[in-house]
Amino acid sequence: MLVFKAQTPFKDLDNGLSRCQGMMSDNSPASEVKFETGAFGQLQKQPYPQQIRIISGEFEFTIGSTVHIAIAGETLAIPAATLFGCFCLVAGSLLEIQPRT
Repeated sequence: MLVFKAQTPFKDLDNGLSRCQGMMSDNSPASEVKFETGAFGQLQKQPYPQQIRIISGEFEFTIGSTVHIAIAGETLAIPAATLFGCFCLVAGSLLEIQPRT
């Protein structure tokens, strides 16, 4: 199992989020993001695929036109150039991982 290693301290953002940057044990770039209940991750589109690993909490994700409820232990695959975002139902944290290609 891949392990996240933080390379920066958490930085508070002004919308109920905090983020730190780091790497997975296979050297894939990653970020850990902490959410307060009711916080949301803005809709975004990345040019590369991403994996979202839920560490704790409960989230409602929109990926393209599909809505998913994700809980701790689940991983979501986001294809490249796909619009996605989330709403935090229960405070928690997740990893945003850019898999190595």
